[in-house]
Amino acid sequence: MTTLSLTRTEADILHAAAAAEGRLHFAPAIKPASRKRLLGRFLRDALITSSDAPDGQHRLTPAGYHAIGLTPPPVFGAASRSNKKALVLTLLARDEGATLAELIGATGWLPHTTRAALSRIRSGGQPLAKATRPDAMTAYRILPASPPPAARVRPRRKAETPARAAIAVMGAELPAGGPMQATA
Repeated sequence: MTTLSLTRTEADILHAAAAAEGRLHFAPAIKPASRKRLLGRFLRDALITSSDAPDGQHRLTPAGYHAIGLTPPPVFGAASRSNKKALVLTLLARDEGATLAELIGATGWLPHTTRAALSRIRSGGQPLAKATRPDAMTAYRILPASPPPAARVRPRRKAETPARAAIAVMGAELPAGGPMQATA
C-alpha cells in the first residue's frame, strides 16, 4: 500500500470530513478554482466518493480515512438493520419517546425512511402515540401493551338425558352420581 503525501490544507479538509461523519465540506474562504483542484485530486486518488448521492455530498472512502491515519467506520449492511430497528424500538419505548430528529440522528436514516419505519412499526401491531413535548417538539412513543380483555366465561350446560328430563318434569332432584346409582 502506497502512502499519499497530503498538504496541510488537504489533510485538514479530510480530518474535518472524518469528524462530520465522512461528509466533505469546504471553508467559504477556499476559492472555486482551488476547490475544483482539490476535488479532482481527492477523486483521482479515490479518497472521496463522487457526488452522485441524492444529497449531492462527497464522502470519504476507506482510503480517505487511511490517508489521514484513521480507521474507517464500519459499513452498515443488512446485519445492522436489525440493530437499528432495535435502537428505534428502544428510543420509542422511553417515557418521553423520541422525536423524528432524534430517530434520524440515532439511525442515520433520511426523514422519509424514518417515517416509513414508524409506519411499519404501527402496521406491525405496536400502538404508537404522537404527542407534543413541553419544548414544543413532536415525539412518538410506543404505548405499553394493554392486557387482553378478559374472556367471558359462560357456565357449561349439563347434558340433557331422557332420565334428567323426566325427573326435571316431576320437580325432583337427581342424585349426584346419576339416575342409575345402586343403593345398599
